[in-house]
Amino acid sequence: MPSTLRITGLATGLDVDNMVKQLMQAEKTKVDKVKQDRQIIQWRQDLYREIINDLNTFKRTYFDILSPEKYILSSNSLSPYSVNMSSATSSVKISATSNARVGQYEIKDITLAQTAKAQSDNIDNINSTVNSNGSFTIEYNNVSTITINYNENTTYKDIINTINTESKGQLKAYYSEITKKITIETVKTGNDANIKITGESNILGINSGYENNGVDASFYIKVPGAQDYTLVTKPNNTFTIDGLTFTLNESVTDTIKFSIGVDSKPVIDKIKEFVEKYNELIDKINKKLSEKRAYSYKPLTDDQKKEMKEDEIKKWEDKAKEGLLKGDSILQSLVYNLRQAFFEPVKDVGITLQEIGLSTSSDYTQKGKIFIDESKLKNALENRPQDVLNLLTKSSSISYDPNKTYTARSDRNSELGIFQRIKDILEDNIRTTRNSSGKKGLLLEKAGLKGDYSEFNNLLYKELQQKDRLIDELNKKLFDKENKYYQQFAKLEKAMQKYNDQAAWLSSQLGAMFK
Repeated sequence: MPSTLRITGLATGLDVDNMVKQLMQAEKTKVDKVKQDRQIIQWRQDLYREIINDLNTFKRTYFDILSPEKYILSSNSLSPYSVNMSSATSSVKISATSNARVGQYEIKDITLAQTAKAQSDNIDNINSTVNSNGSFTIEYNNVSTITINYNENTTYKDIINTINTESKGQLKAYYSEITKKITIETVKTGNDANIKITGESNILGINSGYENNGVDASFYIKVPGAQDYTLVTKPNNTFTIDGLTFTLNESVTDTIKFSIGVDSKPVIDKIKEFVEKYNELIDKINKKLSEKRAYSYKPLTDDQKKEMKEDEIKKWEDKAKEGLLKGDSILQSLVYNLRQAFFEPVKDVGITLQEIGLSTSSDYTQKGKIFIDESKLKNALENRPQDVLNLLTKSSSISYDPNKTYTARSDRNSELGIFQRIKDILEDNIRTTRNSSGKKGLLLEKAGLKGDYSEFNNLLYKELQQKDRLIDELNKKLFDKENKYYQQFAKLEKAMQKYNDQAAWLSSQLGAMFK
């Protein structure tokens, strides 16, 4: 409200400012009421966003494939098998899945898979021009061909860029300042990788008809119980065979021994940690849903805050925030769906939640929290590891799509493992991408997410804008009414001043008569 300097009460002796303030109190109460309503909406939005942030943290921690240490949906993360190397080596990295066979292994004579490549003669400056006109053709992987045209204005750098662009990522051309050579190689490795160059390629110092093939990765392996080694060949340096994932890092002739054993403890610890964080989420949401509303604690007005200390204000507002999400339909649906994710059977897995020691509490007040019987879980992991993995992380042939029909979504859900279902439910509620109707996740549509477009485009933000407009309108009316009161008192002052002037004149006249 604009500030105006007024000098009042000179003629009447009245405390006009105080009288106007009292007259305006009823009007100001209307503004305070709307401000209180706005504050409640703001608090509700803040509470929603706290839950959104918690759900996002949970999702990033356990459902982000780029964070392999915590990623809960990978077969490696829930495999009870451990790999023990007989000696430290950087030549090969080995991990075991649930299909691995327990026992002693040996591998030797590791050869890395290689790309097919061609190399130019020495080139001192890749920015220099080739000073020639012509073309050459590169055939690669026996199926694709690109033609490189050049003229006297073409630089060697232009040729490199053309190869990389025209091959659409299937070839990689680069220049080394150390060797002074241009290398052209396939991204693909193995025997099926091939480069053949024909045409006027002498500008690179490569003869027409040059051909080179890639090399398969290979090693010899002795599996548990075998007397002899078996040759293994693969086109890549990372591959999985018989439940073992190998990452080959260098070619060596040494014999490397390792053993596969069963160690369910790390997997149990991962599942326990996941369930603990999940239960914390469920508990926090349930408390918000069941919290009683403290109706007698309304948001404080500015005048009330002036009479209170900071810690008193905080305590009051904490109490006033209680119960603002009580019975919220979106959060109730979220909790219900999470609970159903555990209850509904997973299609074609051959094992139940109870058999692996996971269950929901029969205590209604726990509302969906998960409890673990570690002995059952340990037994299931050590005797039926693949079944446990399927129950928890099985994927569906139907991809996640918020636009799918109820039937399609139901079919997908029946095929999904429990942890995969939880991921879908999180997507439904905090998804930042839009469906065909332009809608994001349910909670983002309701309260928005800071840093996202939804921060200023959600239902509660629109309610806040409506309250702001109403407050502005009421403040304008308040200002106009206050001016009206002051104008009325000003008229009274004017009339009183006129009366005072007349009384003073009369008094002076009477005084003159009796002298």
